[in-house]
Amino acid sequence: MKTKVLKVFMLCAVMITALHVSLSAQEDDVLKKMAGEWTYTMPDMGGGGAMDGKCIIATVNGETKATLSTPMGDITSSALKLENGKYVGNMDIPDFDLGIALYFKEDVLMQEILSGFGDIVVEMKRAK
Repeated sequence: MKTKVLKVFMLCAVMITALHVSLSAQEDDVLKKMAGEWTYTMPDMGGGGAMDGKCIIATVNGETKATLSTPMGDITSSALKLENGKYVGNMDIPDFDLGIALYFKEDVLMQEILSGFGDIVVEMKRAK
């Protein structure tokens, strides 16, 4: 009896480890696909007109981060973490809570700017 329980336990441990390795590899593949320079056009949000922007996604020291170029300068996210099918990070802006969520919709990379004023969703194109 103990031998059977031990065998079942070992089999479960091996299966969980294999699943974890497989999911980690899939996450790495998505992050590698996201890596690089992307361009986008932010819609008019009431006054300034549409704004063209650039997003660079890169992995440094094992952490993948997104850097947005804005008229106020570059803003870099915290390390992107997978949450509900999207890679989410916080933007470091004093006195303002802002986040970014990145995900693929078919073959188009989508960027969501997450703020207290409502979320903005834009399509990004790989820079040439």
